[in-house]
Amino acid sequence: MTGHRRLTRRDALLGLGALPLAAQLRAQESANRPLPFAAGDVVVGCTLLNDPQNDHKGRGRLLHYSNALQLRNTIWLDDTTHIVQGMRFGPDRTLWAFDTFVYKIVRFGPDGRRRPNFAAAPARSFGHVSFAPDGRFYLGENYVGEKSRVPLRTTLPLMPGTKRLGDGHLFEFSPKGKLVRELATRTHGGMGGFQGLTSSAIAPDGKSVYYTSESGPTIFRYDLVNRRQLPDLVTFAENSGQFFFDVAFDAAGRLLAVRGQGVDVFDATTGAKLRSYPLKSFGWASMSVPVAGSHVFVANFFSGELARLDLASGEVTARADTGIKKSLAGVAEFPR
Repeated sequence: MTGHRRLTRRDALLGLGALPLAAQLRAQESANRPLPFAAGDVVVGCTLLNDPQNDHKGRGRLLHYSNALQLRNTIWLDDTTHIVQGMRFGPDRTLWAFDTFVYKIVRFGPDGRRRPNFAAAPARSFGHVSFAPDGRFYLGENYVGEKSRVPLRTTLPLMPGTKRLGDGHLFEFSPKGKLVRELATRTHGGMGGFQGLTSSAIAPDGKSVYYTSESGPTIFRYDLVNRRQLPDLVTFAENSGQFFFDVAFDAAGRLLAVRGQGVDVFDATTGAKLRSYPLKSFGWASMSVPVAGSHVFVANFFSGELARLDLASGEVTARADTGIKKSLAGVAEFPR
């Protein structure tokens, strides 16, 4: 298998979820062939939702695109049960992905082959990973509290042996993958009250972490050296209609934040807003780390649309439609 396999029409329909479910399942074995990641390739989580009673449940799936957002491969997952999210390539170019409902942390090597799941983490609802310059990495606990305060069409998992969804904490691991400590990070809960530490970005100097509670009005900060909460970078009044989803640092050290209708850029010291990138629709909720510095990939959870946003011009320079609504969760660009 080479990195230049010619995609058939059937491959394309399968990647878009446009084949009937039975045909998609029959085609899995032929479609799920390892394809090496090339420089600038993009991977998104796009679970094939197939349970009318549960809008988060379905067949785990990653879509592998070129940098121009041409579909290259479809990767099916056999051991996840709900929406797969939080894609990120590590310093060793290993791809990480998460199913917060069954506490699965899935990994793929740069050759596209499945690696063993990361099993050193406790049974918590981890939904993303962030990497420090010295090799340490951090897992964010997706859920907090005991229940949602808004109606859901899914059932959130309780931590084993408890009646809680989670604590919304940050967990520190050594470069070799050993759990070092649990950090009692403060969270907001988001609109549903159950969103914990759902996205994070390590500052370029590795001394602090910036993070959000999905759909909450705050960008939090935590001191990783002294292990203490720092003043919030940005916080809006409750019920102001202002909220945050994903965060990432660009090459200039500015903090990018996905805000539902686009991306805003903040000074990471003062919290001053430096620039806005409106995307003309609502539902933009996750983005890649700006690997090349010139652009970022942004994913729309509601519509299933993926966009490449040029950070200089503010123009969308490539688009893809996955064809699946309320499933697109997480996007990562392979390092160059």
